[in-house]
Amino acid sequence: MISQDLIPYLVEMTGQSDRIGLISQLIKTLHKFTSASMVRYFDLHQKAVKQAEPGKLLLDFVLFEPLCPKCTGVPIEDIPALSMMIRQSCHSAVPVTCIESDAREQIIFSLIDGSKIKSLLLLNTSKLSIADETTAHLLWGMFVNLERTIRAKDQDPLTGLLNRRSFDETISTILDNITCISEPNRLGGAGACLAVFDIDHFKRVNDTFGHAIGDEVLILFARQMERMFRVADILYRFGGEEFLVLLLDVDLDKAWAALERFRESIASHHFPQVQKVTVSIGFVMVNDRDFPSDLIEKADRALYYSKENGRNQINCFDELVRQGVLADIVHGATHEVEVWDEVLPGDRVIEDELTKTSGEGGG
Repeated sequence: MISQDLIPYLVEMTGQSDRIGLISQLIKTLHKFTSASMVRYFDLHQKAVKQAEPGKLLLDFVLFEPLCPKCTGVPIEDIPALSMMIRQSCHSAVPVTCIESDAREQIIFSLIDGSKIKSLLLLNTSKLSIADETTAHLLWGMFVNLERTIRAKDQDPLTGLLNRRSFDETISTILDNITCISEPNRLGGAGACLAVFDIDHFKRVNDTFGHAIGDEVLILFARQMERMFRVADILYRFGGEEFLVLLLDVDLDKAWAALERFRESIASHHFPQVQKVTVSIGFVMVNDRDFPSDLIEKADRALYYSKENGRNQINCFDELVRQGVLADIVHGATHEVEVWDEVLPGDRVIEDELTKTSGEGGG
């Protein structure tokens, strides 16, 4: 039977509309109603953590605590219990396990998506009672169902990245949280960067190879984003072939370097059938003078400049303004939305070549 004291906490959990709030309420409730001495929640990411050799990145698992966004990631070896479970469960995906050592228990719950572990809940305790275990299982079961519902609302169904709706709902909060670093940002110190990506000639990929191959390109592109950017960076698919990333705790040079690494990784990546794909990028450094719509428009203008001037390149709106290439945005001004599928100078020649190549392949 559920404790009467627990009911308000369950109501509070079911009332959460965002993932971070849900995780926070889960941990708060577990601390309150079990004897666990420590409760930690981790997301599991596969990241490019170091360079194995020139031009080659070594992928490994990294733990990230959503409630500690400033943490860049914890190697799984730092928490042996989680490391052991992840290594042993990579094929079987055990939903819950208990590890006993040194007169204490570590109970680990796994959030599994398909056959992969996506998140882990770690409870340290001297010994959970049967009632504690029942409560922990109840709360975890509720959490998994609620998390799945929130993720379906906020997640792009094709790539698994966050979607435009999630961005629109959270960008103001995100910008409020980084306002404190906006002044150093303008002065060249650590700040935040909003970047927009557009896959070059993507319409031709669909027209030439079909939408199934086009979807595969989008999925592989999203996987490269997850591998190349840090766990604390926020990744979105805006729709079609347009993606967005919010880089945190970067100055202009670091932002440019991170985006250049990603551009190069796409240009050198093998995409089945399509072979080669490139990406154009525009970005803007975040400050407290701009509304979210201003920031997106500035990044979009820099992106369009990249596409107009040869594609497969990066441009920063702030730098283009300083060079006199683009005019700054005036608050209250209205601008038309650009459409990337329009034919730019030189596109017709490339399109004719693609058509010719397709014809030579047997119709």
